[in-house]
Amino acid sequence: MGSYGAVEDSILDIRQDKTDPSLATSIRDELYSSLKGDEHGDKFLPEMLLWDEEGHQLFEQVNARPEYYVHNDEIALLRKHSEEIVKQLEPGAMIIELGSGDLTKVQILLSAFESAGQPVSYYAFDLGLPNLLRTLSLLPSCTYVTAKGVHGTFDDGLRWLSTLNSAPPKKGTTDNAAAIPSPQKLLLSLGATLGNVFRSECAGFVSRFAAVLRKTDMMLLSLDGTKDAAAVSNAYNDTESIDKAFNAHAIDHANSILGAEVFRGKEWDTVGRWNKELGRHEWGYVFLGSRARARDRDAKVDGEDWWEWEGMRVEKGERVLGILSWIYGVEECEELWRKSGVKCLKRFGVADEGREGKGKVRAEHCRKRGFDKEAFT
Repeated sequence: MGSYGAVEDSILDIRQDKTDPSLATSIRDELYSSLKGDEHGDKFLPEMLLWDEEGHQLFEQVNARPEYYVHNDEIALLRKHSEEIVKQLEPGAMIIELGSGDLTKVQILLSAFESAGQPVSYYAFDLGLPNLLRTLSLLPSCTYVTAKGVHGTFDDGLRWLSTLNSAPPKKGTTDNAAAIPSPQKLLLSLGATLGNVFRSECAGFVSRFAAVLRKTDMMLLSLDGTKDAAAVSNAYNDTESIDKAFNAHAIDHANSILGAEVFRGKEWDTVGRWNKELGRHEWGYVFLGSRARARDRDAKVDGEDWWEWEGMRVEKGERVLGILSWIYGVEECEELWRKSGVKCLKRFGVADEGREGKGKVRAEHCRKRGFDKEAFT
C-alpha cells in the first residue's frame, strides 16, 4: 500500500476514549484490578501489556518457529480453502479481522479475492496504531481488494459494527425501507485471539459479536484443537526462549506505563506450562523474592520476602498469571457454539491432512441459531 503517511489516511479511529492514545490509563487501571485477584484468588498481568509495537514484533518471531503449529496450520488451511471462502461471499463484501497482527495469513485470503476478480474491502482491526501503520504499509497494491485499518478495543469494535447495519436512506428518499443495504460481512478471528479469551467468557464474547451481525454475515473463527501435551509445550514454550522473551515483555511494558521500575526484571521468572486439568497452556510470572523486606526496619526477618505495589502483594514463590491459551477439542467446540447461539455449518481442520495428535487447528463454518447467521471456526 505504500508509505506510513499514505496508510495513515486509511485508519479509522473508532475509539470512544481518544484521551488515552497509548491506552496507558486503561492498562494501568486493569493492572491494578487484575493484581487484586479474581474470584478464585488468581492474580493476572493484563494481556494488553503484550501488544505494543515491540510485543507485536516479538510475536512475529514466535510465528516464524516451525513448532508453532497454530500459525503454520492456519496458513495451510487458508491455502487449501480460500477459494471456497471467496465463493461464500458476495462481491463488495467486508472482511473484518479481530486482532489483525502481521497480516501474513489474511494475505492468502485476500490474494484469492484478487485472483477471482471479486471486489472486497478488508479492515484490519487492532489495538495498536503503530502496528496497523506498519503492517498495512507492507500490503501489495491490488485492483479488487481495498484495505483499511480500524483502531480500537473490542468494545469499540462492537459499537462500530452495530452502526454498519444502520445505512442511511437512498439519495432523494426519506423512506427507511429504501435504505441502502450494508455490505455482507465476514468477521475473522485467527491465531490465538479467541483461544486467549477465558473459557468461561468465550461464549459471551462470540455471542456479542454475532449479535451485531446481520442474516447474511459470517464468521471465520480459529481454535487450537491439540491435546498432545508435548506438541502444545513445544509450540507455546520453545527451547530457544523466544516465547519466554515475548511474555517477559509484559514486565518491561508495565514498568514503562507505570513510569517506574515497579517490577524488577531479575526478581521475576517468566514460566510457561501445560495445564492438563484445565486444558490450557499458561504463562505466568513467579516472584523470586530476591529482596528481603522486614516489618521492623531495625531488624531483618528471614523468610518475609514479598513484592508490594499500591497495597497489592505477591509472596515469594507466588505466580501471577499471564496469557492463557485454551485448547478446544471437537466436543468443546460444539459446546462453545451451543452456548454462543451459533450453529456450525462446516469445519476445516488439519486432522483432514492426517496430522491428528501432532498439532491441529480447526476452522468451522457456523450460523447463528434463530437469526441464520454464519460463522467459520
